[in-house]
Amino acid sequence: LRARYSGSQEERKEHMEKEMENTETEISVGDRFAERVILKVAHIKEVEKHPQGDKLYILTLDMQEEEERIIVSSIVPFYEREELLGRNIVVVSNLKPANFRGVKSRGMLLAANDPDAPEHTTCEVIFADQFEVGTVLTLEGYEAPKLDQPYIKADHFFELPIKTEDGVVKVDGKAIGSGGKTLRVTRYLNGVVN
Repeated sequence: LRARYSGSQEERKEHMEKEMENTETEISVGDRFAERVILKVAHIKEVEKHPQGDKLYILTLDMQEEEERIIVSSIVPFYEREELLGRNIVVVSNLKPANFRGVKSRGMLLAANDPDAPEHTTCEVIFADQFEVGTVLTLEGYEAPKLDQPYIKADHFFELPIKTEDGVVKVDGKAIGSGGKTLRVTRYLNGVVN
């Protein structure tokens, strides 16, 4: 035991990080997603263009929480304000907050893209009008995650691929939804989601 942990503190830290990485790769993507990611249905109450970003909208959301939530999204080239206002969307609610040109974004909306198109040239916001505002969406066959989950960093979130298969939004082959309803897209039926 002593030989295993001998060496500098930095070496021990590196060893522990490698062990954690090895453990994570043994757990399925679906299991990791279900344990770490909280997807909630949000209602778009306000849409305004970011004063310092021509491709950015600032969205004010009702998620049935104590306070309204603000997120920033680079979907101006794809959607007019009126197409978003009053709609329900899906938000990664425990994504670590980030500043976008001075505005703190507390979450990220889900959107589907064409996997064969150049990056940032296609976008289909995943609308969730079939769900009640505040609904926590889960993977088929999984329980809802604990709502006190710690923040997930964006790079860790993107390691858990979400796809659309025949129009159904899935992770690890399992549909995302609630109450027998699934999330669906209409444009990028076999795409990637981010």
